[in-house]
Amino acid sequence: MATRHWIAAAAVVVAAAWPASARAAVTVEVARTDGTVTTGGLDRLDATSVRLSNADGAATVLPLGQVRSVRRIVPPTDGGRPMPLTATLVDGTWLAADDCSWDGKGPLVLVRPEGPIEMPIGRVRNLSWSADGSDGGATPAWRAAIPEGVESDIVVVGAAESHEFVECAITAVSAAAVTVLLDEETIPVKRAKILGLEWLRPDAQTAATAAAAVRVSGGELRAGRVEWSPDGLVLDGEIRLPAALLEAVDFAAGRTIGLAGLAPEKIDVEPWFGDLGRQPGLAPFFAPRATAAGLVMRPRTAATWRLPPDARRFRAHVAPASAATAEAAVVTVSVDGREVFRRPVEAAPSPETDAPTTAGIPIDVEVTTGRRLTLSVDFASGGGLGGAVRFGSPVIER
Repeated sequence: MATRHWIAAAAVVVAAAWPASARAAVTVEVARTDGTVTTGGLDRLDATSVRLSNADGAATVLPLGQVRSVRRIVPPTDGGRPMPLTATLVDGTWLAADDCSWDGKGPLVLVRPEGPIEMPIGRVRNLSWSADGSDGGATPAWRAAIPEGVESDIVVVGAAESHEFVECAITAVSAAAVTVLLDEETIPVKRAKILGLEWLRPDAQTAATAAAAVRVSGGELRAGRVEWSPDGLVLDGEIRLPAALLEAVDFAAGRTIGLAGLAPEKIDVEPWFGDLGRQPGLAPFFAPRATAAGLVMRPRTAATWRLPPDARRFRAHVAPASAATAEAAVVTVSVDGREVFRRPVEAAPSPETDAPTTAGIPIDVEVTTGRRLTLSVDFASGGGLGGAVRFGSPVIER
């Protein structure tokens, strides 16, 4: 307990010494769902709105439903320096720090010069120390060697080149030692011998699409609720960080549905040789195909998805599925049968190399009040077999 009090007190002293300029007004750009950008001093961010102060002193309040992202124009710089400790959360996000403490009962406290960071210990998967500074969110190399079927916490003892795993229950962490329970005996292990700590945790249950992406100095987090004021940054009501750490909040990341992962309500396929495309052995080749990069479709195909009731926009980039594609295709996007986008897509020669380029054509269309979204790929008017196209990162933004 004494060690934890010392770390917490030191963090408070450092925060008090943090220059007043770091606690001054934060200027941000707010990207809105209608495509406009509003700039101002950030006064407050809560579960319902973003409040900005203008140069003339007037306030602008933007409902959160109209905000895609908030980005600090001049981000803090301290996160760029090496920090020896990385905390990885159960959802895969991370924070870098100089030190930490946990008394076995309350929150984990991460020590930063801007002030302490507090979070429930249950949201932490592992802590990793690096001799040459933070690994910047990279997965510790020792994690790949953890034996399968482990059913307890793990203390990693040794060095990066040679280490061993000790299965136990982690009960406390201080600047001097990690306290563990092993064979019903409480044992302090010197911190200098420890490479990392791994808690036995279930996988995060919250879907990534339900959370905003929060970028802070020295870390990346996800949260269903984001609140900011000059007094601090609070995520999900339980992770507390100094206000100075905020860099950006991407609310759109928590409002998007990947189209490639949704089953179409209806698919119509009619390739150039007619009914052969409906044969059992050939139909899968012509049907829309989900890939890591998006969704691949071939002429002539029309696929329709049912839109969620709160859908706002459909966004994607469309390009030839391969740089070797020479045949052109025509892509259309329709909402409830009304065409909102039409473009020919082909591998045009690059002016520098005369080689085909697959730079994507952006698609950004409003789907508010729409019930169904249809993507169609058709043959070009000049004839030919028509080339496959790829819809890169196709998402429905809510």
